[in-house]
Amino acid sequence: MLLLYHGVHSHYPIDNYNSSNALKKSARKKLIERLDTLVSIYIRRRDGECVICGSKQRLTNGHVFSRDTYITRWDLMEDGNCHCQCWPCNYRHEFDTYPFHTWYRNRFGDEKFAELYKRYRTIKKFKDFELEELIGEVELKLKCLTE
Repeated sequence: MLLLYHGVHSHYPIDNYNSSNALKKSARKKLIERLDTLVSIYIRRRDGECVICGSKQRLTNGHVFSRDTYITRWDLMEDGNCHCQCWPCNYRHEFDTYPFHTWYRNRFGDEKFAELYKRYRTIKKFKDFELEELIGEVELKLKCLTE
C-alpha cells in the first residue's frame, strides 16, 4: 500500500514515523557515503588511469557490475568489481557494458568474471558496525598506498 503524506510517497503511515529511526538511517547513509568516497579515492589512486582508454583526466571509480549490491560495491581486490574509469568511459558503461566486461575478461579471465558475477548476485546485508569496519580497512589501505 503506497500512502501519500505531505506530498511524499511513503510505504509507512505517518503514525509509525519514529525520529530515532530517521536519525539512525541518516547515520547509516553517512557511513555509506563515506565508504563510497574512500573507495573511490583508493581506486583512482591505485589504478591512476582509465582501464579502458588510458586517460588520466576526470577519473572515477567504475563498477564492472552495478554498485546497487553492497557485496561488490566496495570490492577492492585486484580482480574485484571496482576499477578506475574516466568519466566518459564510466558514463558509456551505463548503456554499453561490453567494453568494460571485455576488458575484465581479457585481464582476469572468464572464470574470474563468472566468480565476480556470482558474488554480485549474492545478497549480503551490512550492519552499521560492519560498514565502520570497512571504512577502517579502506583508510588503512589508502594510508599504505600513499606511503
